[in-house]
Parts: sequence; structure tokens; C-alpha cells
Amino acid sequence: MRRMPSLAAYLLMAAITAVPQDFDREKSAREYVQFLVVQLEQWTNEFPQQFYAALMKPPVDSSKISEPAKNGPAELAESIKKLAALTKAPDLPANAAFRTQVEAALAVMKETNQAMSVQRFPTPLQNSWDQLRSTLNNLARVYKVEMLAVLDPPGSGGSGRGGRGAATAKAAPSTGPVAGGIAGYVVDLSCAKRGKGMWTNAECITRCIRDGDKVVLVTDDGKIYQIANQDKIAPESYGQVVTLLGKTDGDTITVESLK
Repeated sequence: MRRMPSLAAYLLMAAITAVPQDFDREKSAREYVQFLVVQLEQWTNEFPQQFYAALMKPPVDSSKISEPAKNGPAELAESIKKLAALTKAPDLPANAAFRTQVEAALAVMKETNQAMSVQRFPTPLQNSWDQLRSTLNNLARVYKVEMLAVLDPPGSGGSGRGGRGAATAKAAPSTGPVAGGIAGYVVDLSCAKRGKGMWTNAECITRCIRDGDKVVLVTDDGKIYQIANQDKIAPESYGQVVTLLGKTDGDTITVESLK
């Protein structure tokens, strides 16, 4: 007697067929790196000025901040300009000069990152640094270089902020089609298009969805899946990596369950 394929097998086949056969992974990787650099360019337009303004007034005690830490934001802005100049390289995901410059950008901010974890910088500045560090670490993942540690700012208690306080940053879980479903970050559509720095920002995701945006699933390589039955996704899942099980129709998932 011929055995019928399991539901998991059907779901896996559907997930695989949902990925376009002519998908250009090298082009996608290049565009992802270019997108990260554009984000860094935007955020470094104001971050150095905000950082140096914060050094001039309490509660920040600039006398306890090292010179390399003070110089970091200005040097980062210069490093990002050099990265931007290299983004047109056709072999960008494997380009040695770009990789070296990514390492340089991370290195100049190592002591600044430490200073941000022991001094009471303004919350908006801390939030800006969170986005910058997250994007820098995403580049570090692509080029397999050492990431900046994700550290708790003073008074944060180390809760609800992506594992701060660890000695080293941890790589995000891999996502995409997996056996039995599709894994990815539960986000709103707007944040899904703004890069990985926003995919774990549960507060922003909650606000956007409350304001009428749709819940979607975005995989680690940036592929967005629409969710047909929005009510299946609980707010507790916002910003989390989950595996959705159900039926896929192109880029749309009808969720049966999630784990």
C-alpha cells in the first residue's frame, strides 16, 4: 500500500516552491549589504554631533571616558564614508577591501560601545546607538568578523533588550524555509522594509500594528511573507523568531500554528 506524504512534507514542498527558481543570491546579498551601508550613512549624519553634545553636560562624566571612546563616533562617520565608496564593487559580498573596512568601523567603536554601557547617555542617543550597533553587527555577520558586544546601559537591568550584558554578541537564529514551515521574524510591514535593526524592536512593531500596519514574516535574507489570517499572530510574538506552519500561496502564508 502506497503511503501518503505527511503534512510536514507538503509544507516543506510548498515552502521550497515559494522561492523563485531564478533567485539571484549573489545579487540579493550585494543589495542587502548596500542597504545596510545606506542605513549607516543616514544614522551617522547626526550621531557624532549628538554624542559630543552629550559629553558636555551631566549626567555624562567625560573625564571618565577614554580618548579612543571619544574619538569613535567621528572615526565611525569617516569609516562609513569609505564603506559607501566601496559598495559599487561587483564582488561586494566577498570583497576583501570592504571586509577590512567593516572591521575598521567595528574597531573604532569598541571603546565607545563600552562607554555607552557605563555612562548615562540620553535615551534617544542610546536608541540611536542601538540601531547603529545592530546594523554594524549585521555587516559583521555577513563578513564573518567579530561583532560588537551588546551591553546594558546603566539602569537597564539587562531585561527585554536583546540579551545585553553578554560578553559577546550572539548571531541571530537562521531563518527561512525549514522542515515543517517557514522561520522568520514577526514584524510589521514597514519595519520589515527598514532592515534588521528594526526586526527585534517589539515596541516599534507593536505601535505600527496598533496604528494599522499589517503583520508579516521576514526571513534573515529579507524575504517578506504576507500573513493571510492576521489574528493567528499574538502580540507576544512581535519581534521574535518563530516558525509558521500552514499553507503557502506564493508569498502568502495561511497560518495553522506557530512555534
